[in-house]
Amino acid sequence: MMKKTIIALAITGSLVISGVVGVAAKYSAKQDILSSQEISKKALSYVKGKVYKVELDHENMGPVYEVEVKGPKAKYELKLDAKTGELLKKSTEYYTTTLGNKFIGLEKAKQIALKSVKGTIQKAKFDKEDSVYEIEIIKGKYEYEFDIDAYTGKILKKEKTKFSSKSDRAISLSKAKQIALSSVDGVVQTAQYHPSKGIYIVHVKKNAKTYELHIDAETGRIIDQQSNNSTLSNAGLSIGNAEEVALNAVGGGSIITSNLDSEDGVYEVKVRNGKYEYELEIDATSGEILKQQKEAVEYNSLSDSTALIGVEKAKQIALSKVSGTISSATYDQEDGVYEVSVISNGYGYDFDINAQTGEIIKQEQEKVDNVTTNNNSSYITSQQASQIALSKVKGTVTKIDLEDGVYEVEIKDGTYEYELEIDAQTGEVLSLEKDYED
Repeated sequence: MMKKTIIALAITGSLVISGVVGVAAKYSAKQDILSSQEISKKALSYVKGKVYKVELDHENMGPVYEVEVKGPKAKYELKLDAKTGELLKKSTEYYTTTLGNKFIGLEKAKQIALKSVKGTIQKAKFDKEDSVYEIEIIKGKYEYEFDIDAYTGKILKKEKTKFSSKSDRAISLSKAKQIALSSVDGVVQTAQYHPSKGIYIVHVKKNAKTYELHIDAETGRIIDQQSNNSTLSNAGLSIGNAEEVALNAVGGGSIITSNLDSEDGVYEVKVRNGKYEYELEIDATSGEILKQQKEAVEYNSLSDSTALIGVEKAKQIALSKVSGTISSATYDQEDGVYEVSVISNGYGYDFDINAQTGEIIKQEQEKVDNVTTNNNSSYITSQQASQIALSKVKGTVTKIDLEDGVYEVEIKDGTYEYELEIDAQTGEVLSLEKDYED
């Protein structure tokens, strides 16, 4: 267990040491560590700004100082060796220049959370110390926890927890096929598990018809059954009828999502028409519209893959800051950033790069030991691996990792997600998996 001694906290202007010199001196005498004044000077040799927090930690590797510095353009969190002052880790968080000093407000924070997850707010409060709004939402069997930046409204954390301790995949794929065949006596054509939805989708062919069955992966219950694009759910109304009711109600548009909530006996349909997005709940028996919500769409060009700078450009941006070897590069669609990791001269660097503008939002640096960089001159480059993957499937490369001599490449085309494994020496495609996008 770590033991932590706070040397100074949240001091405006310059670091004030009065009242804590004795604490630092005590540890210094015991373990020959640097004083808080000395470590502050060391910190300011790495970054420019004002020290406003110093903490002394005891970790397995020995005593370390954690120092926070506010600079003119960014806030820095440094971890320094308490004996030598060597930089072990650096985290940089850049300020957004358009912030001003105004908070978005609790109501706006709740709206942001509810836009991400349509549910019921259980708790909403402002954390003054971290300048975030903490929101908890309940939806179905899940609880969602959000941390929302009080200045920008950006979702900093989103965690999803299932109330039930049961597995979300209690039945096997083989069992799902058996359940499907017990309903439709035919031949299984395809069967696939969709973890994001917690269902199996099984296609069964019987005579001239193909049936699509949605089976709850926990209970084994058939949720929906479709034949020739006409839903034959346990309710009286088909999903196609429900979509038609929704489109008529909002004056046309395009269906974004539609599904049957069998527990409540309603169809949940989302429609986009012009600048607005509509959410409707429709009685699955009578077709009556029980609920209708309208919301102006905030168009985000990040949803358009052509507006993204691309993984290769993000890697170039990271390497323009640190000359080294890319260990991973991934697109985080939820936050709209590329996460790029670089190994260089015994340090690991992690970058968050705005996927639209290419601006570096966050940069972290940490000393690493016994690094394996996968830097083999006989390997093909990550760009070549991307080209090989794109020659097999069309779309946008959202992730590429090199591990144990194999490139793992992820590609999305708006409907499907592809995962390919490519031999880093020969360029041979070792495996290709296809699944619906979450």
